[in-house]
Amino acid sequence: MEIKLEDYDFYIRPGVTDMRKGSTSLAYIVQNEMQLEPFTKAVFLFCGRSKRTMKAIVWDNNGWLEIIKRLECGSSFKWPNSTDEALQVEVSNLLMLLKGYDVWRRFPVFTPKYVG
Repeated sequence: MEIKLEDYDFYIRPGVTDMRKGSTSLAYIVQNEMQLEPFTKAVFLFCGRSKRTMKAIVWDNNGWLEIIKRLECGSSFKWPNSTDEALQVEVSNLLMLLKGYDVWRRFPVFTPKYVG
């Protein structure tokens, strides 16, 4: 079976999630707090208080896949705090996030009227 990332939607839960929770408890958060359907073709991502541990859950027809990434380099993930920043992300942004980029940093639009 070939898995293509482009076939999945990616959702991030903003803020802090208790990393002691397993896939069933995280799916409950997806359903009841994020108001999303946990059994769709989607990857749901969560981050702990230290922002060094990230978990992802994916429903795979008859059970949960739970993926954990913990940074051992002393750095932390750039993680959003608000729903506006985090609800759905593109695959390219997720891959950049895993490499340590801040995919939510946006510069404000500046429209000057005069020079000087």
